[in-house]
Amino acid sequence: MRYVHYCAACNARSPERATDYEAIADRDQHRRCAHHGLRPVDHIEEIPGPLAIATRALLGVLWSAARAGGRHLAASDTAREIRRSAYWQQAVRLLAIAILLSSNLRNLT
Repeated sequence: MRYVHYCAACNARSPERATDYEAIADRDQHRRCAHHGLRPVDHIEEIPGPLAIATRALLGVLWSAARAGGRHLAASDTAREIRRSAYWQQAVRLLAIAILLSSNLRNLT
């Protein structure tokens, strides 16, 4: 990530910095020099780098694929048969009981 300080009052922009601490130092210096210590409307923005953009794109594609696969699996005949089975119903009941007991124990302690 890169960081940039923007001052809306001056329409000024600092150079891109590697850390937010450097951008904060730019902001503080700008406030002292241009605004005599006053606090104008300004902010520090994060600018994503190429790795962050690629990672977000990859995660988006994987998320879409997982959702599509999940919908396909939920609509399949095999999944319907599993949900109708007595074993599945018992497992769901036991899981619900375990969740209720754990939440009640947490409230008691």
